[in-house]
Amino acid sequence: MSNRLPDTMRDDPRLIVTTSRYASNATRALAKQKAEDWGFRYVGRSDVSFARVLEHAEGDAVAAFVFGDDGLVLSTGQTQLRHGIGTAAIRLLSIGKGTGDPLIRAGELRTGDRVFDATLGLGRDALVAARAVGPGGEVIGVESNHALFVLTREGLASYDAGAESATIQLLHDDSRRLLSSAAAGSYDVVVVDPMFSKPAKSDGNFEALRDFADSTNLDPAWVRHARRVAKRWVLVKAAYGAPWFGDEGLQRVPGMGASRWWRAKGRL
Repeated sequence: MSNRLPDTMRDDPRLIVTTSRYASNATRALAKQKAEDWGFRYVGRSDVSFARVLEHAEGDAVAAFVFGDDGLVLSTGQTQLRHGIGTAAIRLLSIGKGTGDPLIRAGELRTGDRVFDATLGLGRDALVAARAVGPGGEVIGVESNHALFVLTREGLASYDAGAESATIQLLHDDSRRLLSSAAAGSYDVVVVDPMFSKPAKSDGNFEALRDFADSTNLDPAWVRHARRVAKRWVLVKAAYGAPWFGDEGLQRVPGMGASRWWRAKGRL
């Protein structure tokens, strides 16, 4: 994977690259190189507050990728987000032990499948799907949030999923647009987990992404586009069903207890 971001993603005035106060020279050099690769402004930092860093950046900067000797965080000053595979690590272990995973059961995922993850987020569902479909399968992960895409791209690049997993192809785009233009039956399963529709109280770290998030909630048109593209299932993660779920064929996945997965049959 190239370190350079596509030209259409470079020069976002809302994002800068800096370092922690007491970062080593090696970390500062890495931050400068990443800023160049990503096309974001680099703002040097000495012993000053994060607020002063944003002030020195001028323009419209509201968040920064902060390189420290202990890794990378995305920060607005009030909140910080660090990439990690989190619960995906446990889920992958469960798959290795043969106990499966709710995503795999809900989508009836199998070796060689093509999966379209319409809301990549931190890439945890995509990692599970990639293990389920194996190296002969394909997983496309789409993230419309610029800051989150860069953070996840960097995080996944440093994670070795192993030879038993498919390579996740990452796209920074609007998944609704991609689905509307994709050929019918292009994928076996489409996954939609709209993170920002009704954020839980425990999602405080994701407030760091509010200024960049796609504010469009899950709606019938999104599901219709997904069903046209899916051969088998469209999976939607939601705590509660919307009044229109039944009209679009979405039903809670049976036999999975309190799972938040809903699904609708693909059109093919």
